[in-house]
Amino acid sequence: MRRVAVVLLTLVVGLASATPAGAHAEIRESDPERGGTAPVGTDELSMTFIALDPEGPVSIDIHGPDGEELVDGKADVSARDSVVTVPVKPLAEGVHRVDWTVLSDDGDGQSAGSYQFTVEPAAGTGPGIWLVWAFAIAVPVFVFLRPGARRKKKA
Repeated sequence: MRRVAVVLLTLVVGLASATPAGAHAEIRESDPERGGTAPVGTDELSMTFIALDPEGPVSIDIHGPDGEELVDGKADVSARDSVVTVPVKPLAEGVHRVDWTVLSDDGDGQSAGSYQFTVEPAAGTGPGIWLVWAFAIAVPVFVFLRPGARRKKKA
């Protein structure tokens, strides 16, 4: 009898503390990642949504560091995998903001949100790499080709 009471109490507490399932659309992943980085020149963004109605309206706004709107065409919505791909003007350095609004597939209306990411030069593309190469070439040239580096031995 005591076990039955414990099981019933556990069920009641579990049901009372359960939260209703919400199916508002939200971003599962994005490229570039939310809060992440992207290389200079990136020309498209993609977002994978949970609970997206692919037939509903989709609004994506992307603003650069100076506030300029960067969307460069119509967003492509893939109904198969709930991915929204947006063409953008090649991105310059700085912090960019993405504002999105989509329709949830549960008929519960629109969901909206925003996130930021940073655009940085790709590794190895700055002037530093050229300085390394210049130094790597100049040192051997200086050592082996300087005047008097190869003296002829007297016989």
